[in-house]
Amino acid sequence: MGEFSSTQLILVVEDEPLVQELVALNLKHAGFAVAIAQNVVQAQIALSTTQPTLAIVDAMLPDGDGFLLTRQARDQGLTLPILLLTARNDTQSKVRGLDCGADDYLTKPFDVPELLARVRALLRRGKVGGTTLAAERWRLGNFWARFDTGEAFTHEGDVRLSEKELGLLMLFHKHENQLLSRADILEEVWGMDSFPTDRTVDNFILRLRKLFEPLPDEPRHFITLRGRGYLFRR
Repeated sequence: MGEFSSTQLILVVEDEPLVQELVALNLKHAGFAVAIAQNVVQAQIALSTTQPTLAIVDAMLPDGDGFLLTRQARDQGLTLPILLLTARNDTQSKVRGLDCGADDYLTKPFDVPELLARVRALLRRGKVGGTTLAAERWRLGNFWARFDTGEAFTHEGDVRLSEKELGLLMLFHKHENQLLSRADILEEVWGMDSFPTDRTVDNFILRLRKLFEPLPDEPRHFITLRGRGYLFRR
């Protein structure tokens, strides 16, 4: 169906039958293939065996929670976009979800058109100019990253960057030697309402420094400009 097709599999991790059916039915009508998991164990199996393009994960599950599931997925090197669903609308829960590695956050009850719009937006962020990202290695000193797969060689050895880590790195690459405010970064990398905070941005910058800076405590590539934002220079 246009830009998206049934070749893209979306994993829905939801234990409430009505919500599960509502989400799955509308995703199928929008042209996606859908896999269902009702708990953390089923979701872990599905993530490792079905290779979904995107996951929609409920924050509260019978045998655990979506926050921990998301963190485990990131720790295992999975870079697919993850959209968290939750009944809680407080800022603390939103920040926790994003810090765990989620890419977006939607509060129940939600409007189906908004859910589908967020899914499409997350899928589009993996592309530049309508084409998949180049497979060339982007190099920074002794380290490198691939923008198409998220694979990287860093201080921690071989790692797979999360979708947000990769998006932030790409943004700095695109705007080398240019000041980027935290608001600029939130808009370009997160691209959603105002759910993340300045602290979220700062945490991701610290992560990139640990991965790519020769001396993370004395950054010379990912530079802080106090009161203004960040600047990347080779």
